[in-house]
Amino acid sequence: MGESRRYLNPLPGDTLVAIASRELGDAGQESALLSWNLHLAMRPFPVGAPGEVLPSDIVYLEPPLS
Repeated sequence: MGESRRYLNPLPGDTLVAIASRELGDAGQESALLSWNLHLAMRPFPVGAPGEVLPSDIVYLEPPLS
């Protein structure tokens, strides 16, 4: 089986800032999270607070593998 990127399912009420802070150690990395998760960046509807994600979302914690 091949390699896969690290990912998580958010906790209820999570935001990309909270995930970046908790998982990457830097709240300033939410823009990197968006660039690695275009399915979240292109979401056609707001989830709630800016940057909020759903518990059913998959959030990749690293860039695509080459």
